[in-house]
Amino acid sequence: MARFVNRTRGTTLAAQGVLATGFWLRLRGLMFRRAFAPFDGLWLEPTSSIHMFWVCFAIDCVWVDAAGVVVKTTAALRPWRLDFARGAQAVLELPSGSITRSGTAVGDQIAVEPA
Repeated sequence: MARFVNRTRGTTLAAQGVLATGFWLRLRGLMFRRAFAPFDGLWLEPTSSIHMFWVCFAIDCVWVDAAGVVVKTTAALRPWRLDFARGAQAVLELPSGSITRSGTAVGDQIAVEPA
């Protein structure tokens, strides 16, 4: 587990996040799940694109470059959609509404910390 923090805003994006850096975890992602539980964020790395096939709920996406700087945000990405971000090295998938609650914006610095 990991904690994902927006250092620029001083907000926590996910307190109990999962690091999906291996092939199988990235492949599975959120497919076939009904909710985020038991975790509240999923970090996919390396990637610059995702799909929402077989995901049953909308999510927020925070796209970051290799330095952890936000290059794009996507709010309420619905099932059966695609998304990508040029220059992204990773994406943090969050429950819908997380971007608005945290105030996360392009240019913010995201940190990955031990939970």
